[in-house]
Amino acid sequence: MSDVNSPTPRLRRPFPQTVIKDAFALSAGRCAFPDCQTVTLDNGVPLLEVAQISSRSAGGPRYSPPLEETEGDLLDNIIILCPTHHAAVDRNPETFTSEALVKMRDAHFARVRSGLSSEQRRTTSSRLADLLEVWERNRSSGDEEFWQQLFSDHPEAFSLALEGRAYTLSSKCYVGGKSVDNRGGNVLDFLARHSANSALVEIKTPSTKLLDPRKYRGNVHAPSRELAGSTVQVLEYRHSLISNLPALAYETPGLRVTQPMGVVIIGDLEKEQMGEGGRRSFELYRSSFRDLKIMTYDEVFGGIRMLVDILKE
Repeated sequence: MSDVNSPTPRLRRPFPQTVIKDAFALSAGRCAFPDCQTVTLDNGVPLLEVAQISSRSAGGPRYSPPLEETEGDLLDNIIILCPTHHAAVDRNPETFTSEALVKMRDAHFARVRSGLSSEQRRTTSSRLADLLEVWERNRSSGDEEFWQQLFSDHPEAFSLALEGRAYTLSSKCYVGGKSVDNRGGNVLDFLARHSANSALVEIKTPSTKLLDPRKYRGNVHAPSRELAGSTVQVLEYRHSLISNLPALAYETPGLRVTQPMGVVIIGDLEKEQMGEGGRRSFELYRSSFRDLKIMTYDEVFGGIRMLVDILKE
């Protein structure tokens, strides 16, 4: 695992959200490693990660170029593992070859089809379905503290936004002081800590507007003040985290920052009235960031709904 003093690592190309959702669904919410007793969070949701069978980046475990980039090919290159077994297979690629991991995954799929994981599927599906009910009842809520608490209670809701990695959440974190709990720093909604990295998450509400209601020029729309402000805010937090890393790492054992990702969850794309010009402007805006991902609430919970539907099958 990389530590805070390690050189900048190779960049990990994110998997499309649809591929991540399909991979989790096919695995029935269980680690594919034989006889693994998958650890669950306090609310019963399994702690799992997306692992690559053959690395898509030079220097990664089991790198085998060239790999295709279609969604079907990417899905074939995924195995779902718990954090412990994910680390084990990547540290020992000579033992856990690509061929061995494919056999392991296929054997797990066979167990899933035989119904051995049916109870786990029902449990996970039920808990995610409860989360969806909360979303539907409160979709128009503009109470940011409500959504802050919801994500604190249901960290699994972040799984798609965080590219299928398992993160430990800390809320109301200070990323510019002596430690992540020090009130002398910049306050961040969530610091999501992974064994080898961290992500910075800022949330607004579903009712927050995504676009300025006035056209900027022609058929071009500017981001809303809240969207523009929150994206700059997260980038500022990211800069502050990296700049203050030596002090933060000293006071916060286990904190690792390699290529931290910023995430903004804001608005409701389905509910906001925007024409084709507005949608194009919004998509161009959010796709222009390198170290920042913008997701809307309906996208986050739409992914959860798809998982619930598949797990019920």
